[in-house]
Amino acid sequence: MSSMKSGFLSGFVATYVVVSMLAMNNALQSIPEVHVARTLAAVMGYADRPAVGWITLMVFGVFLFGGLYAAFHQRLPVTKTLPKGLLLGMVSWLLMMVVFMPLGGAGLFGLERSAVVPLVTLVLNLIYWVVLAAMYRYCAGAQPQRQGGIRT
Repeated sequence: MSSMKSGFLSGFVATYVVVSMLAMNNALQSIPEVHVARTLAAVMGYADRPAVGWITLMVFGVFLFGGLYAAFHQRLPVTKTLPKGLLLGMVSWLLMMVVFMPLGGAGLFGLERSAVVPLVTLVLNLIYWVVLAAMYRYCAGAQPQRQGGIRT
């Protein structure tokens, strides 16, 4: 499978997992302060239309992040799949907390909503990126690497 196809498919699977978790949270209202789609819609100027946020979340998750991962995964300073996902999850979470949350009216780190928002969004970001990295490795058919004469 080509690199970009693998990236898009991996992005789709990871986005599906995280969007399912967000949809369950919205249905159960277990953590009502966490509403990523509404925050994205607010950033885009459509605060009253959460569907815009859901569509944006899907497009970013599948095409933007999946494509970027496919293009740059070999250039990352980490070689193993799990640490790659964790590293990218922490970086994307930090950008989300410092840039998008204030733009969406939630304040720095989303603390104007609740103290639980940073923790929950960190977990969601880590899950997304670990699933994306693992799925990409599976789809791209990663070849075993030689390390010290031992195949891993």
